[in-house]
Amino acid sequence: MAGAHVAQMVSALLMHGPVHLRTVLTDLAVWMQEHEWDSLGKMRGNMSLFKVPDPDAYERANYMLMLQGWRA
Repeated sequence: MAGAHVAQMVSALLMHGPVHLRTVLTDLAVWMQEHEWDSLGKMRGNMSLFKVPDPDAYERANYMLMLQGWRA
């Protein structure tokens, strides 16, 4: 949802082999159905900063959360 395509799959495929794709596709299809997504195209980029009404406020809030985690 953050805009990933295929690059993030490389590590999983190297660790588990190409047969892992079947698991990924099955799990993804179940998740998409449960969350009422009908295509990857519509889902991709949904969490993008460009979709946020006020990107500056979003970045400030994330920065503040990061600082709180830093102290914990």
